Amino acid sequence: MQRRCFVLAALGAAGVTLRAHATPADRFDIVYPHYQPEDRARAAFPLAVLDLAMKSAGAEYVARQADVLMERGRALAELAGRGNAINLLWTSTDAAAEQGLPVVRIPINRGLIGHRVFVIRKDRQADFDRVQSLADLKSLTGGQGLGWVDTRIMRAANLNINTVPYETVFDMIQGGRLDYFPRGVVEAFAELDEPRHRGRDLVVEKRLLLKYRSDFIFYVSAEHESLARTINSGLVKAYLDGSYMRLFNSHSYIQDALARADLANRKVFVLDNPYLSEGDRQIPDKYWMG
Repeated sequence: MQRRCFVLAALGAAGVTLRAHATPADRFDIVYPHYQPEDRARAAFPLAVLDLAMKSAGAEYVARQADVLMERGRALAELAGRGNAINLLWTSTDAAAEQGLPVVRIPINRGLIGHRVFVIRKDRQADFDRVQSLADLKSLTGGQGLGWVDTRIMRAANLNINTVPYETVFDMIQGGRLDYFPRGVVEAFAELDEPRHRGRDLVVEKRLLLKYRSDFIFYVSAEHESLARTINSGLVKAYLDGSYMRLFNSHSYIQDALARADLANRKVFVLDNPYLSEGDRQIPDKYWMG
């Protein structure tokens, strides 16, 4: 009941419901990784996009959390058939992770996960004001999570990046052991708004942006390929009829982040992403934000 309440609360906040019109053969039981209460804001938009896709495809579904927390590597292993705890995951495009799995190659956030702003300690803004080039940024130490493809992307650009557990990275920024934490623009502000970070001297850096082609996409269990096809067809329809862009342009999670990030006035460093699969490289430009 608690899991169902979370899903309903998250979708309710997004202005959507779980009702859809379909035949019984089109009914899906969707299970995704467990999210802590403080992570609900970041789960709300992917769940809203999922709901839109399923409705657009004319499919009935129930979405619920798994019983246990799992990091990205374990979640991908579950999808690949070494477990049955989940059948859906949203995470970054990654050629290695996508092998053998049905994936929906339509970015959930229009590429905003690859628009990286920096979480820093408030008194460090002056250090970042002096950054005029990637060479300048290399003199500072960033942090990224264990197993994240973003770590490999940034290291491929010769940035100085340490891997640390997500649960401790904010403490390390606060304590001065790391200089910055690159986060997707839609992640950074939502995270710092969480109660667990209130009272810290952490802010989003004001003037820099790392940009590379990446975003969350839906990964589906190898045994549930029909679910991937349904989500894909629903999202294609949602783009064609304008309902995806209406959701994107009205959802508070997206629009609050864009308003606060002021992307147009940031100095942009464009990075290559050598870890895109060939399929990801062929995703049409219309699905990416410019």
